[in-house]
Amino acid sequence: MLMRKMSPLCIPLACLVCFSLGPATANAINLGAAYRSGPGYKLKLYSLYYGAETHTNKDGKPDVNDLGLRKYGVSIGNSYQTGNFQFDVIIPVSKIEVNKLKDQDAGLGDILVAAGWFLPVEWANILPAVGVKIPTGSFDKDKSVNNGDGQTDLVMGVYLFKLMQPLSFDAVVKYNVRFRNPDSDFTPGNEFSAEGLVTLRLVEGVRIGPAVNFVIGEDNKKGGKTLPDSGLMRLSAGGEVYFGRLDRVKISLAAYRDVLTRNTFEGIMVLSRIIFVF
Repeated sequence: MLMRKMSPLCIPLACLVCFSLGPATANAINLGAAYRSGPGYKLKLYSLYYGAETHTNKDGKPDVNDLGLRKYGVSIGNSYQTGNFQFDVIIPVSKIEVNKLKDQDAGLGDILVAAGWFLPVEWANILPAVGVKIPTGSFDKDKSVNNGDGQTDLVMGVYLFKLMQPLSFDAVVKYNVRFRNPDSDFTPGNEFSAEGLVTLRLVEGVRIGPAVNFVIGEDNKKGGKTLPDSGLMRLSAGGEVYFGRLDRVKISLAAYRDVLTRNTFEGIMVLSRIIFVF
């Protein structure tokens, strides 16, 4: 989360969410996130680069064009499945730097703990899940750049996976209830997000396709008072390539570009995911 020093932008930029990857964050779904690969433990390593030069205002117009925001990170996903139950703990580690502010932060981010239950239906894999984002990342209200956002989220989502060869369909809808940061007295607006991915099988175990994700947030609050026209909106589009020909290792590469934003950053995200099945 950014920011206290760029005053008239200190409030909208304070809405930056660390771009940790995982089932409960609104930054590109995993190919087959609701795919049931069998009981047991899975280690998921998600690497991330996000870069942005622009921040937009409530009308979607740039209000900063030389931001110099860079984020590099790895999220360590620990997933265990037994029967219809799935349990996840996602631990992000990252570095954030903002040249405009001449500041940076690095280290542990906010950890996500989540649990889901596959519905007993045969036509698709459907996984409702609920999680809690714990404010374990560093946060200092007097710093302009923080690796955590200093507050707790309740994250609810429904994931869907459907295979209809040669196509596959992934989708997720999520709602994040965001609570007050006790140090800054700032409450980010609750967020709704929807994401989708369609892939085509090129050869056995190799898939490629376009993806889109959308997030919209309610107005933020400061000192219990609503800040008008402060809610964020982001529409991103891109694609993914998936390689799953190895029995116990799955690899996914993705790139997304923010194409429409409001009260947030506009940039490019590049992801890689490696899943080890034990």
